[in-house]
Amino acid sequence: MFISLGKICVKPLEKVFGKLQTDEIILTYERMKHIKKRHPQDWQFFRKYINENIQDPDLIITDEKHEGTIYMIKMGTDMNINVVVRIALESDGSNLKNSVMTFYRIREKNMNKLIEKNRLLYKKGIVV
Repeated sequence: MFISLGKICVKPLEKVFGKLQTDEIILTYERMKHIKKRHPQDWQFFRKYINENIQDPDLIITDEKHEGTIYMIKMGTDMNINVVVRIALESDGSNLKNSVMTFYRIREKNMNKLIEKNRLLYKKGIVV
């Protein structure tokens, strides 16, 4: 079972990963439990900001350690929010959807490390 969270922009992703199966993004109940358990202080932010985070991210960064995984970051004046997403590649099994793996607040220092160690795919308004 899952909850549909809407659609993501696939254009910057397909330039690197190839065709995606869908632009839909979901949250499974198992991942919801994970976020509530591992990041309980961030759950309220997830509920409040998830749509903005996935539909209008400020940064999209590849996760070089995990194939088909990206970081979608929304920067704020008092906090940054990171959504880790496993994208459904055309080469994956059929009928998969892009799926939120986890969600947490991220400090500026850690966000900059992600950018250094991985590939920046998108910066607000500019496809890299």
